[in-house]
Amino acid sequence: MKLLLSHDSFHELILGTESSKKGIRGALEALTKKNVLFYLSLSALEGILASESDSVKKEILWTQSKSFFADLLPLRKEEISLALKLSISKELDWKNWTDIALASLLDLDGVLAKDPIYRKQSLIKVLLAQEIDLDGFA
Repeated sequence: MKLLLSHDSFHELILGTESSKKGIRGALEALTKKNVLFYLSLSALEGILASESDSVKKEILWTQSKSFFADLLPLRKEEISLALKLSISKELDWKNWTDIALASLLDLDGVLAKDPIYRKQSLIKVLLAQEIDLDGFA
């Protein structure tokens, strides 16, 4: 299975409180043990790198992200075009729609997210981090 880690979940994993990181980290660990491959949008990583002032921390984040994720996915014109069409619906914000467009157009199996708002669409499968059984799938 191949899943995109949502923008919001990645930001929470890096910048969130210890208690908020725990659920995402647990889901990532459990799913990794089941041979799930994770992908990340380059724009999610870029947002974190841009806010970090320490160049050593930036390098660590970059290196660890390249090692953990199967691929770092650029946001191409095809994804932006689909996200524009999808964003007519005001149910989700722009970052959510770009995540969905990326996962959909790159034939990923879904998105791992913390926010249940992703379930307001039906284009892709959504796994919520807090619903993952730490011994396997929800």
